[in-house]
Amino acid sequence: MAGYLTFPERPTGELAERLRKVRYVITDADGTMFTGAKATVNSAGEPCADLVQTLVELTRAGVSVIPCTGRNRAMIMEDARVLGFPGWIAEMGGVVCTKQASQPEWHYFCGRMPYDETCGKTPHDVIWETGVIDAMLERWPGHLETYHDNGIGFEYREVTIAMRGDAPEEEMQDMLDHCSLPLYLSDNGMVDHISGETTLEVDRANPQGIHTYHITPAGVSKGTGILRFIELAGLAPEEVLGAGDSPADCVIADAVGTFLFMCNGLSHDRAEEEIAARNNILVSTKRSTDGWVATMRGLLAAKE
Repeated sequence: MAGYLTFPERPTGELAERLRKVRYVITDADGTMFTGAKATVNSAGEPCADLVQTLVELTRAGVSVIPCTGRNRAMIMEDARVLGFPGWIAEMGGVVCTKQASQPEWHYFCGRMPYDETCGKTPHDVIWETGVIDAMLERWPGHLETYHDNGIGFEYREVTIAMRGDAPEEEMQDMLDHCSLPLYLSDNGMVDHISGETTLEVDRANPQGIHTYHITPAGVSKGTGILRFIELAGLAPEEVLGAGDSPADCVIADAVGTFLFMCNGLSHDRAEEEIAARNNILVSTKRSTDGWVATMRGLLAAKE
């Protein structure tokens, strides 16, 4: 981990003082908090209750955990119900829930993209109607596809459009720039395996160079979604610890007091640049779930 500041097992000094103020952990889900989209395994995929136990300990300490993810609302609401998250941020910041309950309080967030809430369509539908998604798929057959979230059947999205592939990102963004709506391409990290069907010309068990993407309204990101959550919840940035595993997640650092970058994301070719651009990022010493749990135990130790 040479060249990066790492999150210590037991924080002291100025870092401990910062962490004592933390009331919320707003965190990416897959590859950060979860391994293989499961809460009951460790980073090696072996049965383990450490994550669940840590969530319990955080709740007892008065720290709320808010997942911030590219997943759609149906998926993250179910996680919130089962694991007791009091709120969530879905679709890369496009759907913000400040109260998870039988009648949740949630809001669309479309940034700079014009959207009429009375139109009877979701922001996702409005983006599809521009034709730009079909044009991108036609331009890069075998190298770009839309996909179901985590391959488990939840296809429907409300704000963003999920894609994956290895098409050239600059050319993809150029197509979006010439669309009738202000949109941008958000890179949500690398794919290490593909479950289910795919049209990509790759080895599903060991895909190389495949990224997950979200076509997103301009001005919408995990960072701006968190800023909106913080505003609605009446929080101060220093009361929030953020966490993520991709360069796109680093925008979270701009919205919070301290940000944890998972070491499993360091292989991404833009990770070093994004980390170096900010002075509040610490890198985990362990991958994904194990690193997240170790960090949260460090947070709890600082609060003792």
